[in-house]
Amino acid sequence: MSTGIAGDAQTATALRLRSAVLAFIGVGALMVAAERLWLAATLPFWLDETWTAAIVSAPNWPSFWREVYLDVNAPLYYLLMRPWSAVFGLSDFALRLPSLIAVTVAAGVAASSRVRGLSREAHLTWGALIFFWWGVGSFLDARCYGLLLAISTFQCVAFGQLMQTPSTGKASLWVATCTLAILTQYYAVFICAAQGLIYLGVHRGRAVRSWPAILLLTPALGWAAFHAPRLIRYAQPDVAWHGRVDASTALAFSGFAIGAYSLALAATAVLVVIAAGLLPRFVRRAAPDGEAAGSTYAWAIAGAGALALAIALLSGVLRPSLTARYLIPIAPSMLLALVLCARATAGARIAYGALAILYLGFAADPTALIAKLKAGAPYGDEQSSAFLMTQGVTDVVFIWDHPAVRIMDPNSLRRVGSVFFQRQARSVRVSPLIVTEGQDPNRLALAAATGARPGIIWIFDRMGRTAARTVPPRLAEIDPRWTCRRYGDGVIGSVACYRR
Repeated sequence: MSTGIAGDAQTATALRLRSAVLAFIGVGALMVAAERLWLAATLPFWLDETWTAAIVSAPNWPSFWREVYLDVNAPLYYLLMRPWSAVFGLSDFALRLPSLIAVTVAAGVAASSRVRGLSREAHLTWGALIFFWWGVGSFLDARCYGLLLAISTFQCVAFGQLMQTPSTGKASLWVATCTLAILTQYYAVFICAAQGLIYLGVHRGRAVRSWPAILLLTPALGWAAFHAPRLIRYAQPDVAWHGRVDASTALAFSGFAIGAYSLALAATAVLVVIAAGLLPRFVRRAAPDGEAAGSTYAWAIAGAGALALAIALLSGVLRPSLTARYLIPIAPSMLLALVLCARATAGARIAYGALAILYLGFAADPTALIAKLKAGAPYGDEQSSAFLMTQGVTDVVFIWDHPAVRIMDPNSLRRVGSVFFQRQARSVRVSPLIVTEGQDPNRLALAAATGARPGIIWIFDRMGRTAARTVPPRLAEIDPRWTCRRYGDGVIGSVACYRR
């Protein structure tokens, strides 16, 4: 009798502890969501977000599609954001809100899905890791990455269901999500290919019989073929701006896949799982109810992520084209792998809670939030444009000092340079100035600056193959009639100048 009473008391204590952990994580999630909303309304755009505003605000559909083609990215995000911006406007918050919604949807899909062999607690942990993985101050941009995370998470679930019971219908659903992912970001092709190889390898004949589903890839393949000439131009050595993947960047990219913006988070998460497996016997518990002894289909999802990561890293070794955010389609699979590793330990419940709290702590880190607010967005022209507007500037020489500028349409650069003036209904003439490595943008810009109230905006990165690498901004030193304001640390940033 006493043993039964003690067991009941222990169970009640465990339930109270579980409820407390869930409440803590829930409150943390609300806090993180509030911080994200605040940052979305507070932080200025960085340059890539300005490109989004410039593309979706094109004056008509022919010019919109021309800008989409000229851009290096896939079209789906822009296609969705054009009607969104027509309804909700072009403010920083309005253009960032869809990304915030998409990240929340991604977490909800993971938490509410039903992958065979995983308990409700495992699903909730997966959803929590996806939600907190995004961080407070990282990737809340008016860019495609929130949408990509949501589509890729749904794709993982669709793939798990396909692996469980192969059929043409489920294969069609999975291929459809692959198509949407590729049309959002081309690097999604790696996770689609990895999942397809695993599907064929495991189910063979049944997989082959579901071949009609592959026809749903037609839109993605058709657009990719159409866009290929432009993409090839971006990949040329004189234009490509990413470095080749080496051992250190491969480690950092792998950490990104399960730790977003911090390699320390990824390493700590692995240590949490290891610690859960080494718990003293008296606190060990069996896996939560509802978890099968084997999670073959869940491990297939995770394995596809690992395979896709290897392929992506290899592509970055062969050609300098990979950056961390291109691995976002792989992240849901890799985060599920972390959950599965926790599930395999004797202290699964403890590992679940510890992982969720760990990711919450990194997402809500106040030092990262403060640093983000202090930094603003120096690699962009929103702050520069606002400064020139206060000086009544009417004619702007706009310089984006970057290797890719040599293949840019001047009209595209003109749109980017005028976004914030147009948003404030300011009449301004923007003249893009294309500079390349070895030239002196200072003298070229001063010579090009004309009009009654001329101004100059120069966005630079002195670490790349840019003109500023050898000739830094010194406009006011050359001509004392000019007043300048710098943004950034002098290595990466922008400078805005007006002539008194």
